[in-house]
Amino acid sequence: MKLSPLSAAVLSVLAANLVHAESEVYHFEEVIVTANKIEQPLSEVAGSVAVITGEDLERKGATELYDAIKSEPGVSVSGGAGRPQNITIRGMTGNRILIVKDGIKSADGFGANDINDKVGRNSFDMSNLESIEVIKGASSSVYGSGAIGGVVVVRTKKPGDYLGDKDFYSDVSATYTGISNKYKGATNLAFRSGKFESLVNLSYWEGEETRNFDEDLYSRDIDGVGGGYTLNYWSSDALMLKGNVEYYKDNLSRKEGSSKIQKDGKWDIEDFDQQSYTETFSAYAGFEYLPANTWFEELDAKIYWRDMTNEDTTNRLMSRTNNNVSELRRTIDVRGFTDQLLGANADFISAFQHKNMSHTLSYGVNMETNLHERPSQSSVLDWNGVSLNADVPFAPARSYNFAAFIRDAIEIDHWTVTAGARFDLHQLKPESQSTINGYEVKEQNSSEFSPSLSVSYQLTESLNTYLSYNHGFRAPGYDKIYGYQNHDFVPITPFVIVPNMDLEAETSDSFELGSKFDNGQTQLYAAVFYQKFDNFIDVKQITFVPDSNTGNYYKQYQNVNGVETYGIEASIAHRLSDFWSVSTKVGYVDGEDEDGEKVRTLTPWEGNAEVTYDDNAFSAYAQVNWAQAMDNVPQCEDDLGIVTDCATTSGWASVDLGVSYSWNFGLDVSANVMNLFDKEYIRYQDVAGIANSNKIYSTEPGRYFTVNAKYAF
Repeated sequence: MKLSPLSAAVLSVLAANLVHAESEVYHFEEVIVTANKIEQPLSEVAGSVAVITGEDLERKGATELYDAIKSEPGVSVSGGAGRPQNITIRGMTGNRILIVKDGIKSADGFGANDINDKVGRNSFDMSNLESIEVIKGASSSVYGSGAIGGVVVVRTKKPGDYLGDKDFYSDVSATYTGISNKYKGATNLAFRSGKFESLVNLSYWEGEETRNFDEDLYSRDIDGVGGGYTLNYWSSDALMLKGNVEYYKDNLSRKEGSSKIQKDGKWDIEDFDQQSYTETFSAYAGFEYLPANTWFEELDAKIYWRDMTNEDTTNRLMSRTNNNVSELRRTIDVRGFTDQLLGANADFISAFQHKNMSHTLSYGVNMETNLHERPSQSSVLDWNGVSLNADVPFAPARSYNFAAFIRDAIEIDHWTVTAGARFDLHQLKPESQSTINGYEVKEQNSSEFSPSLSVSYQLTESLNTYLSYNHGFRAPGYDKIYGYQNHDFVPITPFVIVPNMDLEAETSDSFELGSKFDNGQTQLYAAVFYQKFDNFIDVKQITFVPDSNTGNYYKQYQNVNGVETYGIEASIAHRLSDFWSVSTKVGYVDGEDEDGEKVRTLTPWEGNAEVTYDDNAFSAYAQVNWAQAMDNVPQCEDDLGIVTDCATTSGWASVDLGVSYSWNFGLDVSANVMNLFDKEYIRYQDVAGIANSNKIYSTEPGRYFTVNAKYAF
């Protein structure tokens, strides 16, 4: 591996300072994670978990998922403001990554080839976040279906996080980010009255689509609102009742665009208007109970509801000249997407001693039902009159899931053995119809047993090594089983994707060998991993001669075997003094399918190196981000359905700088300059799986600035 110059310099500084580490010791703050539903120091978790705090997001002016997770090797987010955003973890992306916000699963996205290029995963506000924890690798023994490639756990702040020992807290904040010319304002109000604690948070934003380097994308305006109310009631020192409601809406408007492919030839665009929105409602009610003398130490139970709706309306006026006659045609396409969730869960934690073994037991049950709908309607107005076409790309479906899990962390001297298992019962049934375009649709029932096992050994007080295994699965998607998607508008190779009632759940087996050193002053984490995916669902062509009546080819989602990914990750951080610290991270992901073809969402060698100064009031950082070239890619199809080379990328490096200052009267201000030297480059994750000819608009933005200011009363 070839390191960047700054990475090499950081490693040199680390080596020099480790020699003198015993003379004077400076400490990092300990990071506590709850990714496995019990609190653990990050240095003791037998697996790779990345943590981004809410303070990190504020300091760097992050307002999108894209901004929040862009500096973690092996993890990336495609898209940006005004575009669908999707998370990739160790080569897996789309709905194979589970997002859980305050214990509630976020909505799926959708799009071609599971890259969710129509609706992404950015369906919640980034304000008021306590932390984002990224679990790298399968975790279905804890989180169930969908956690086949990784999990993103999002936690919001609660009233007590603001109040502490006070009875009142309020703040106002403003953020500007030049990547999308976006302005965002937010406020939080927390107060305590007797046994009640409340939190109100509101936010509003407006801006534009995330720009590329040449700023030559179609112009798209965005605006949105977010808000929430949390109420906690302490019935006693042991029992807290809790409730929460949240609302999020993001509106997109575009006045520029291209014509729509027509069966009767080429048309030119005259007028274009696109209006779309993503709207999410969510609520929960429950309690947390910490009894004094019973068979468990903690119980967290709640019922919850979440409703996500996306609607896109595109209105085009097109023209052409045919036999010296000017012709006009207007098309109006309305596409909807609904994902409703209703569920209940109860999570227990018990701790006990048995002989010379210390047990921390977490266990619980979960019940959920999901409703999925994706209606679509198209209308055409031309010299032939008005034609309407109501299209349902898949039969509306409802799923039911019941699960029970148990996980036991057993400490024996220097050993820690953690064993877990979860059993899921899953049912998928059509909501209101028995056929779709002549294909029968019927109820599907399945179950999955998801085990996990990790063994770690504490070599010294500061050093441990571990080996872990985790099983993952994803129940077949409603759109794959019940889907009928007509692509007869594609020139040369028109096709239809037909339903498949025999799909089985995708599964993964994830292995990781790692070591973690943390003495407070120096942190060194390293891991190698291997993931094997079975019954991977991918679209396959099932007819190679066009239908004699329609001229269409037929495709179908089918299970395939043999997809695997593997790689390495490492990070080092060192405190040079009370004020100065240095760190570097590096990662690489490779993988192939059963035919030896590369998985499209891999990660080239990439990483970053950072120098930080922090004296509590004033802080500053300089960070170099880099990635090597990526040219080992699979085959793709272009817009005409012709097989061609997938996009490749060149190596690149960029520099970010930032400063922050906190005044003792409650004002915090931070400013950042991203891509300081205005470097033009393309991240491979942004073009993975598209034709090489389609990547010209996918460059990263040039130099831009972010500013964040917050005043706490």
